[in-house]
Amino acid sequence: MIGGHSAAPPHVSVHNHLNVNDHAHVEHQVGAQFNDVVHNAVIYQTSSDDSPDRMHTVAKEFLAGGNPRRAEEILRTLHRNGHATTERSYFYVLSVLSDRSFIEITSTLSDEIHNAINAAARQSRDEWQEALEVVDQLLRYAHAEFGAGAVDDDLATALKMFGDLSADRQDEIETHLSLILNGAVQEWLTARRKHQVAAERMSGDRVGRAWKFFEAHPRHPERWVTTPDPASATDWRNAALGSVAMVFAVVTILIGEVTASGVIGAALLLAGGCLTVRCMIEWQTHDRHVHSLLARHQLQPYQQETRFDNMVDQCFREREDPRLWEITAGYRGYLKSRLQQQYGYQCHPSEVKWLVRWHVRRFCQGNAHPAAQPAEAQRASNLRALGVIVWVVVLAILILVGEIGAFLLAIGGWWGISGIARIASVPRTQRLLAQDDEAVFADEWAHYHEWLQVLADRPSDPEMQRWLALDKAHLKNEALKRADLRERDLVTYVVLTERAPFARRSRITGGPPRYEAYLVYIFLLTRYGMRTTRTYLHLANGDVRNEQHQMCTYDAVASASVAEKGVRTFRADGRPSMDSRAGRVFRLILLNGTCIAEVRESGRATGTEPPEWNDPEDVGSVPTAGFDSALKVLEAVATEGKDWITRDRERKQRWARNWCTRPLPDDEAGTQRNSGQTNPDDLTLFSA
Repeated sequence: MIGGHSAAPPHVSVHNHLNVNDHAHVEHQVGAQFNDVVHNAVIYQTSSDDSPDRMHTVAKEFLAGGNPRRAEEILRTLHRNGHATTERSYFYVLSVLSDRSFIEITSTLSDEIHNAINAAARQSRDEWQEALEVVDQLLRYAHAEFGAGAVDDDLATALKMFGDLSADRQDEIETHLSLILNGAVQEWLTARRKHQVAAERMSGDRVGRAWKFFEAHPRHPERWVTTPDPASATDWRNAALGSVAMVFAVVTILIGEVTASGVIGAALLLAGGCLTVRCMIEWQTHDRHVHSLLARHQLQPYQQETRFDNMVDQCFREREDPRLWEITAGYRGYLKSRLQQQYGYQCHPSEVKWLVRWHVRRFCQGNAHPAAQPAEAQRASNLRALGVIVWVVVLAILILVGEIGAFLLAIGGWWGISGIARIASVPRTQRLLAQDDEAVFADEWAHYHEWLQVLADRPSDPEMQRWLALDKAHLKNEALKRADLRERDLVTYVVLTERAPFARRSRITGGPPRYEAYLVYIFLLTRYGMRTTRTYLHLANGDVRNEQHQMCTYDAVASASVAEKGVRTFRADGRPSMDSRAGRVFRLILLNGTCIAEVRESGRATGTEPPEWNDPEDVGSVPTAGFDSALKVLEAVATEGKDWITRDRERKQRWARNWCTRPLPDDEAGTQRNSGQTNPDDLTLFSA
């Protein structure tokens, strides 16, 4: 059986491409090539000639998608180019504060925050200005707490204003200021939130939609043409020799004196031969048709490996029927060969995974098997028997009329009948197979459109980030509840995530990778010690399982280490040009040698200059999910022991001294930033 394909209608387009990471983990250890998906969306892409509104939209997507540094770059550019609005000022301040702890808010960043707040204050009052005022009040309270002592009036005002905001603004403020606000303030804010984390994390039909983010945009099916085995050289030889024998048989009968019996014998020989050939063609057509269908289920020897092997095998494994694996070996080989011939390197295996799943279901339902004894098979068998009977009758008549020579030649004519039947059955079989292929192709297209409808409500990248952020908040709350602690009992906390083994990966072009499952590490740091929790989180449905808990004092921590692989390259003038990291591994080890945490960060590549925002292959935009901030806290714990709390307080007080009460005018601030100078008079304490 020989297969081929023809292109589908040209109006169908595919809107994604797939990338492969050689070191990726996959399900059941069967290969990474079909589990990593990149959706070719444009929500994170912009260019220098885009309008301010477009750049603003992209910045919001970056912030909502968990990449505040890129949002900060874009919004800072808009502010410096004179395109500030109250909404942009609000999101710019959030982007500066997001994923940063106190010690990372420098005096320069303080300047930026104050300038943004003042720029918004000069415009008409709206909900964005009110939300920004809440942020300002919370920062005032934080400064006063670490500088000159807490001011209850500032906190009361901030809490009242926070309670009056919309649910979306509340979510944004609490999410992006999580590393700035202390536990008591977070506890009070949580009590006033209109969205409750435990319920909101499952909102938006998460169970029904989140899994679709990890499915590739389907590649349209292409028409597959099955060709039967051609007539062999033996068939042509038999047809030629048998036809010659038949001609000589007729000539032998008619040569010499023409008798009535001879004419009758010749007529019967010709008529019987034609009828027999017709019957044999019908039977051979059916036989070739069935043989071509059965060839799909037969294991082919020495079959070459293809890009689709792992995916096809995995889809059949998902049926979890051990008997299915043995009986599908041949059909799996057929699918692999077909997909390789149809698609080759035109698409990634993930794009046709839907098609393989459909064939698996079709096979399990029995639709991929030829019927054992259909009506056509019985008819073909009857016709074959009729043809043999007719030919035997003709031979018997030749003996009766005394045409022994014609009888002997007619026996050789049987091979001619068989050869002619086999040759003539090839185009007939081709038509039957074409009808089968067309029916399958129509069913594939129908399922393709059904699958498109299923994926129509695929969640956006910001939605996936929001679910993950709510999951981390929920797991932190559960860890607090299990430890019988409140937010105010914490000095600080750290949440780290890493890809769970064999979890599928997917991302939007220019966005961070999302994983179908995570290992979530939560570190609760109180005045007396540290509690760690490791939890398996299934992002697609929100399920959590296999929690592990450990407690230790600060003096029991021996080391916090980071193993990093990467390369830094430099320009001719000595300036660094690229910092490429293959990944980092963080380990927290106790004095007794126990490793209570081992977290892996995925690799990235960053340049010293801002990457082009419209580069679809940009990987420098991938954030580290607070990895750097978490390392600073845990490294301080390992280095300073129980004294880290005192040192942390001192660091927060230094931050309070860096908080400028009187921001510089935009032109003067820009001059000082460019010169690298800071006016000492502007580093006074914040006052109401």
